[in-house]
Amino acid sequence: MKRRGRVSLALVHGFLFLVLAGSACGASEPIQYSLDLREPASHLVKVVMTVKGASPSMELQLPAWNNLYQIRDFARDIQGLAAECDGREEHLERVDLDTWRQEAQPCARLVLRYAAYATGSSPFSSVVDGEHAFLNFATLLFYLPRERVRAVQVKFLLPEGWKVASLIEQNGTSFLAPNYDALVDSPAEAGRFDDYTFSQDGATYRVIVHADPKDYSPEQLLRSLRKITATETALMRDVPFSRYTFIFHFLKKGEEGGGGMEHRNGTAITIAAAQLHNHWESLESLVAHEFFHLWNVKRIRPQLLEPIDYIHGNDTRDLWFCEGVTSTYGELALLRAGLITRKTFLSRLADAIDALQSQPARSFQSAEESGLEAWFEKYNDYLRPERSVSYYNKGELLGFLLDLAIRHATGNGAGLDDVMRCLNEDFARQGRFYTRRDLELAIARVAPGFSGVEAFFDDYVSGTRELDYGTYLAYAGLKLENQPSVRLGFESAVNAAGEVRIKSVEPRGAAEKAGLARGDRLLALNGQPLRDDPSAVLSQLNPGQKARFRVRRGRRVFETEYSVEAAEEGSCRIKEIRNPSAPQLQVREGWLKGETTRTAAQNQ
Repeated sequence: MKRRGRVSLALVHGFLFLVLAGSACGASEPIQYSLDLREPASHLVKVVMTVKGASPSMELQLPAWNNLYQIRDFARDIQGLAAECDGREEHLERVDLDTWRQEAQPCARLVLRYAAYATGSSPFSSVVDGEHAFLNFATLLFYLPRERVRAVQVKFLLPEGWKVASLIEQNGTSFLAPNYDALVDSPAEAGRFDDYTFSQDGATYRVIVHADPKDYSPEQLLRSLRKITATETALMRDVPFSRYTFIFHFLKKGEEGGGGMEHRNGTAITIAAAQLHNHWESLESLVAHEFFHLWNVKRIRPQLLEPIDYIHGNDTRDLWFCEGVTSTYGELALLRAGLITRKTFLSRLADAIDALQSQPARSFQSAEESGLEAWFEKYNDYLRPERSVSYYNKGELLGFLLDLAIRHATGNGAGLDDVMRCLNEDFARQGRFYTRRDLELAIARVAPGFSGVEAFFDDYVSGTRELDYGTYLAYAGLKLENQPSVRLGFESAVNAAGEVRIKSVEPRGAAEKAGLARGDRLLALNGQPLRDDPSAVLSQLNPGQKARFRVRRGRRVFETEYSVEAAEEGSCRIKEIRNPSAPQLQVREGWLKGETTRTAAQNQ
């Protein structure tokens, strides 16, 4: 979508390549892709790519890096690649895993034909099956490294009865994007999906849902979306699009996938339908997080992620801010939208503190290093609490502490909201990308009384100093209390199929003593079928109390007795202190409501 009076980052991406592309590229005809989905049961996307005016020795590449912060080698799914130059068979030289080069002579019309095998899971990959297709174009479509600025057009050939939707301009089953970068930031959904729209503050929101209609309520979904989008656009005082598209996949039992993926003018979210019935708030949390990415990451963007390197990847040490602070605002948005209570908000904050404090790796892995090593998350062993911390988790906490520090230093005259709006004005709207130093300077401008900005970054962002929760919470008249708790000795999660599976087992802990192992499926607890993570139930037991699990391991089903053990440290809760001072109350109310002394006065 065009943004009146603003510089599009997609265009900035393109201009970075003008020197290589040559001034004639802007006038070249679009690169055309035809995607044939008419045999969905084969899981194949049949692609015809047409390049008019192909230059001599032109290179073609397929990304290895997109959506997840991992090298994923999408070329592994390409088969039957063949080329024609002006109607004659053309030999393509394989330069490396991701790069091909045509012959030395120019081609008035170069045509590539191939098929891409699409059996991944949404929202991070591409999938084609008998029910629908979800397509992340970077996993499917070649690009010209020297002509990424060139416009692209995609046309679909669909099975009978299917329709298609994407995040970019659409003309029937044809889509036009200003360049390859804009295209691959705009996934497409094809099938027999439900389609809803609503308008708000001059913008249109489109809601695409692939699901069994019995698994969700459109009215409930749209009501939650309206509250979240209204709250976050009001927070940022910005609606930087004319149309925003939500793509939802609500998975049936047995289907794989899960999570959310942000895009410049939309998001794709996948969640098990069972979660909607039992934990609707989990969907709202995903939406609040992904929608805030509209600014943080997609527009307020770190310099280290630019220009996008589809082959080697980019430096990801800023993810504590990109992802973690986005989680900060996901929680704040839910509170300010009235979708969670203050009690729930503070309870979730306490849970986040517990999560970080349970990670021994916090003593040696910084928030920056956690982001830099995001590439290692594809290896399960890396996720052990003894090996790594989460940049989501620690970054979220850093966001809260920064907000409280700014409000304390300014007498609630400013908050982190003002920093985000400052970054939006000075960087996003100017087509500029920020550095760590830019973040420090933005905070210093908003809160000149916060003299410890550099020390905060040195100690907590690039360093491993323990977070001083007590001091920062006290700014808002809150205190952190430890309460006796148990040590479970394992982590589990509910997958997209609704199964409770063990993710990790602590060496010599209670779970290992009970004979549990990573990958086990927990079927029942004390004779009752398990549909949720049992941590909440087990945490209510006293040390020494026993529980009985029914477990499936491969084809074997067995029962085992599990004895709860005391934790070395208690869990925490956040309480309001007695007789807080007026400044503390002012900070607390401003933090929770998203107000400053200035905005509060304006609202009176």
